[in-house]
Amino acid sequence: MEILREYEFMRLEKEGKLAWVTFTRERCLNAMNNACTVQINNIAEALGEDPDTRVVIIRGEGRAFSTGIDLKELAADKIEMIYHHRWERALRFFETMEKLIVLGMHGYCLGGALQLALAADIRVSTADCQIGLPAINESLIPGLGTLRLPRYIGWGRAKKMILGGQNIDGTEALRIGLVDHIVPNEDFFTHLEEVACDYLAACSEGARMSKLVTNQAFDMDYETIRQYYFDLQERAQYSPDAEESKRAYRAKRTPNWQ
Repeated sequence: MEILREYEFMRLEKEGKLAWVTFTRERCLNAMNNACTVQINNIAEALGEDPDTRVVIIRGEGRAFSTGIDLKELAADKIEMIYHHRWERALRFFETMEKLIVLGMHGYCLGGALQLALAADIRVSTADCQIGLPAINESLIPGLGTLRLPRYIGWGRAKKMILGGQNIDGTEALRIGLVDHIVPNEDFFTHLEEVACDYLAACSEGARMSKLVTNQAFDMDYETIRQYYFDLQERAQYSPDAEESKRAYRAKRTPNWQ
């Protein structure tokens, strides 16, 4: 595994078509301070410019994925509006890049961490992970989790989580559609990578273009999204991966995507 970027609180590694973004501020349960918002943007930009990576795993070392915004810095008046601008910029990078983002949730996935999870494509959680948007407890708005969360679980459930500020566990999150896979606590990273590799095996040009179209499901009117779909379908159908799918079909073998 090659280390592409290493910062004080996170690192970016890559092997083949798979990349790992790992939060390393484990002594603080991977709480996100000001420096973290700069580092995660640098990593997101580097991934966006990488033409070979197909699937990205985002995970946190230690006892938790992340507890979100650093409350010590917030209480010390060290969090200014630029923090929120940088954080949302990074989330949008992950949300819109032509790679599948698989995010692992264990221990705690709170606040900005859940906002990041909502910007990912696939969420993998342990059954007992504590998941929530407690921003109201600091008299804050939980970012654009206010936009993304209702799209996954509906207005009613989203308002209950956002306005009540209470956590749910991974089991409940799976039931309501907030997470996609539940895996054991033991050897969590191994299970997370196994799930990611399943998506990597299916990550053709068509899969990546499908992500882009699906992202627009609630934003574009029919005529606009239809044309957007046709444009991306043309790109998918005449891609090297589409040619490989034909060769694999004729040879009765599994495709080897680019």
